[in-house]
Amino acid sequence: MKITGILGILIMIISFGGSVDGATIIDHTCADLGLIPASWIEAVQDNIPSHYAHTSHGGQLTYGIQFIKTADPFYDYAIGNMYLPTVSDAWCIFNGQESGTYIGPELYWQTESGMNLTRDVLDNNSTILTSMWCWCCQCDSYSEANVQAYLDSMTVLESEYPGVTFIYFTGNAQGTGSSGYNRWQRNEQIRDYCVSNNKILFDFADLDCWWYNPGTSSWEQETYSYGSDDIPAEHPEFYGNEYGHTTAESCIQKGEALWWMMAVIAGWQGTGIEEAETDPEYELKITSVNPASGNIMLSYSIPETCTVRMRVYACDGRLVSSPIDGEVASGSHEIILEDLCNGIYHCVIVAGEFRDTVNVVVLN
Repeated sequence: MKITGILGILIMIISFGGSVDGATIIDHTCADLGLIPASWIEAVQDNIPSHYAHTSHGGQLTYGIQFIKTADPFYDYAIGNMYLPTVSDAWCIFNGQESGTYIGPELYWQTESGMNLTRDVLDNNSTILTSMWCWCCQCDSYSEANVQAYLDSMTVLESEYPGVTFIYFTGNAQGTGSSGYNRWQRNEQIRDYCVSNNKILFDFADLDCWWYNPGTSSWEQETYSYGSDDIPAEHPEFYGNEYGHTTAESCIQKGEALWWMMAVIAGWQGTGIEEAETDPEYELKITSVNPASGNIMLSYSIPETCTVRMRVYACDGRLVSSPIDGEVASGSHEIILEDLCNGIYHCVIVAGEFRDTVNVVVLN
C-alpha cells in the first residue's frame, strides 16, 4: 500500500535516528546517551560481544566509554587486550588482534596477512557479532584507489562472515589545508559507499567537527576555506592531546555515539516513537495549530521535580535544538520552538525514566 501526503511522511520518519535510507550513519546527532533506553544498553551488554581494532586515534572511543562508566557504572564494559573477556552485565570487547593492540590498516584489511589476523579473531571467538577498525590519519594522503581497497576488503570479510556486522569508519578530521581537503574527499567516498550499500558507518570525522555549546544549547561546526569549498575540520574545543590526540570532552562525545550505535545494532529504533512509554501523569502535546507557521508551542506535564531533556530533530535525523536540559519543577509547562524552517520535526522529551514524542509540521 502506498502512503502519501503529510501523514505518510510522518509515518515514514518515526523510525529515523542516524539512518539514511537503509544505511545507519552514526554522527554528532547520535551523541546523546540520555535518549537511549536502559533496556537497550542492557541488550548490548548481554548480547553483543565485539571486536575493535585501532591505532592511537581509535583510543578516543575506549577513553570515551571509560569516562562514561566512571560517571555512571550502569554503562559497564570489559575490554580484553588480544582476547575476548566474558563478564556478566558488561559489553565485552576484544581489543586489537591476537598479535597486538596497535593495529594499522596492514594488520586488519590492507594485506592478506592482515585480513588473516582479522579472520583469526573471528574464527577463534565465534560469539563476536560486530567487528570494526578505526583510521589514524591515512585518509589525509590516501588516494581514491586506496580507500576503495578498504571498501573492497570489508566487503570480502562481510561475505565470509555473514553473521558478523562490520562497521565502517571515516578518518579523523584534524588535518587542514590540502591534506584536510583530501581527507574530506576520502571520507565523502566512504559515506557515499555506506549510504549506497546500506552499511553501518561510525562517522568519526563528523564527531570531530561538531561541538555542542551548552551556553546556546546548539551545535557548532568548525570549517575552513580551501579554494571554493568550506571543509569541515576538528572543532577548536577539541584541540588537545590528553587522550588519543584530543580532549576528554571529544572522547565522551564519541563514547556516547558508540553506545548509540551499539544500541541500534541491538535493535533499538533510534529516536523512534516505538520507545515512548504511556503514563497519564506525563504528557507532551502540541498546543498550537499543527501544521504551524514559524513557531510551534508545546506543553508538557510532569508529576514530580526531575531532570528533563528535550531534543528536536529534523526529518533527516539532524539535531535542530535542545530547548530543555536540566531540572524542572513538577507541574505543567509550555515552550515555544521559534524560527523553524519549513519541514517536519520530531520532538523527544525524556523525564526521568519516561519518554514521549510528538511530530510537528511547519509550513511558512
